[in-house]
Amino acid sequence: MIVMDRPRQTEPFPRWPSRITRPEPAPDPAPALEPAPDPAPERHAPLVSLARQGWTVWFGRHTGQYWAAHTGRMRLVCADTQEELRHVALREPGTL
Repeated sequence: MIVMDRPRQTEPFPRWPSRITRPEPAPDPAPALEPAPDPAPERHAPLVSLARQGWTVWFGRHTGQYWAAHTGRMRLVCADTQEELRHVALREPGTL
């Protein structure tokens, strides 16, 4: 039987000295004087308003229809135009 008297390491992964240093934090950007313009073009205004209300919106290239899904409301709707999609999505379930 061989017994070695060697002190146990106190750290599971010893830290070795190195020349790597952390970068300095980036300075805060200057505040904008004007609000940034809305990146969404006006022709997608109905879709942007749905997205702001928690809807996921997409266009089906194969179906040629606009689709919207809302996870919280458990709803999936489709329509032929953007305006119709917005109208159908915001209508209460069970109403015609």
